[in-house]
Amino acid sequence: MIWNQYIKRIIDVCEVIAGQSPEGKYYNKGGDGLPFYQGKKEFTDREIGVPTTWTRKTTKEAFAGDILMSVRAPVGPINLCTQHICIGRGLAAIRASVKVNRDYLFYYLLKHEAEIVGNTGAVFNSINKTQIGHIPIPIPPIQEQKQIVEILDKAFTAIDQAKANIEKNIVNAKELFQSKLNAVFSQKGDGWEEKTLGEVCEIKPPKKISKEKLSDNDLVSFVPMKYLKVNQMYFNSDETKTLKQAYSGYVYFEEGDVILAKITPCFENGKLGIAKGLQNGIGFGSSEYIVYRADKTKISAEYLYFFLNRESFRIKGKSLMSGAVGHKRIQPTFYENEVIFLPSIDIQNVILENITILQTS
Repeated sequence: MIWNQYIKRIIDVCEVIAGQSPEGKYYNKGGDGLPFYQGKKEFTDREIGVPTTWTRKTTKEAFAGDILMSVRAPVGPINLCTQHICIGRGLAAIRASVKVNRDYLFYYLLKHEAEIVGNTGAVFNSINKTQIGHIPIPIPPIQEQKQIVEILDKAFTAIDQAKANIEKNIVNAKELFQSKLNAVFSQKGDGWEEKTLGEVCEIKPPKKISKEKLSDNDLVSFVPMKYLKVNQMYFNSDETKTLKQAYSGYVYFEEGDVILAKITPCFENGKLGIAKGLQNGIGFGSSEYIVYRADKTKISAEYLYFFLNRESFRIKGKSLMSGAVGHKRIQPTFYENEVIFLPSIDIQNVILENITILQTS
């Protein structure tokens, strides 16, 4: 149904309160005063999250049931206010009158969130109180508004349940994959060799760059930690440095090397991968990388990748970490001496095929 005859403006059916920030000297983290929200930092899917800042001086206030709108970078996102709060310049509160159902208003603004565009300034895209007030909204009779809300509530409940089921299935699939991966690498078949990682890999290989092939001004790949992913076998980077810029201060690796993050939380999260597509075949990256160069006569880089990608490997490594809280690192006694059972390269390739099938099933 199209309700052209019902089109109103937000200001016709709501009160709009523009946020205003108190002076910073009144802010605190100890719960003294009203919870203070400056922008959408604490927004969740629907209701505003737990406050992190309070203010002893109140400027503009919002109350439970108000709709909060982000009015500065980005413009448009909304959340429901759940308590009495103070709002800063990055927010506005929209308070429904008896002419409009609050949840109907919320769903309408949610649907049109991307279309709410404010002034383009030098620093922020913003929208002001007047512009919010002039946003058009169809206002059918209250009973029809409530019927629309009932339909949308059911739809969103079904969506939330579907998302929860998908997330649960993903978790179950990851747990099953890790279980199978641990089973593969914990068994020792007939004729398999028992080696340490240090015996089948060159760990932290030295820089061996031929000056005849590469000069100081030639480009090499630069790979900060952000390019090392979780559960992504190969990595590369579109960033480069000259060889001279990268040579000192960064960890060196080559095409096909396996890179493992050694610092928490990157190690615990499983950040590792195989270098691929490097500029001139050479890369430099974070000093928090461990570089494994596999002896290809004994172990393939892909087989090593899956061995290092086991949750049991990370749990053991975490238990042996040392260093200050937040900066703990796995130690050489662990990442060099961990034992691996090795079949022939041909059998490794068969195992890799089976792991790939399991990963995609």
